Amino acid sequence: MALNPDAQLEEQYHAALQSLVFEGQAFWTRITAFVLLNSALLVARGNLPLVPADHWIRLSVALLGVVTTVLWAHSGLRVYYIRAYWLATLRDLEHRLGIAPAGPFTARQQFLTTGYVRFPGGTELHLPRIARGNVDDTTTAVLTAVFLVVWAVALVRAV
Repeated sequence: MALNPDAQLEEQYHAALQSLVFEGQAFWTRITAFVLLNSALLVARGNLPLVPADHWIRLSVALLGVVTTVLWAHSGLRVYYIRAYWLATLRDLEHRLGIAPAGPFTARQQFLTTGYVRFPGGTELHLPRIARGNVDDTTTAVLTAVFLVVWAVALVRAV
């Protein structure tokens, strides 16, 4: 038996929501792995004795740090666009379901963009301008830049 069009849209909405949640969990798992890997490499590099024989090991650790940071930057950029895709999909489905003005993802977009949202029940929320930035993206960008600078300096010093 085929689902009616509204039921199909609802199924698509739930599937898109689950995909967004899954992508978010995978993203934070990758961030944790990259932070731990870079931290472990820094600790390993810091514990190497300062003897000429360790030059190649220091150079190798610094190169590995640069490579992992570039992979991290790629992962962060990719997840930004994947997340944007799922949020746009959810907002589109809310529009097609006829719940767009009060749908959670449409209302969220309005809230983040304008700093104001009013729900059908009368609740109003105001978001200060300083809180409108995406902490996930900012955190990833800042940590990636910091580790890249650290590894670039380590690489220059090792050469």
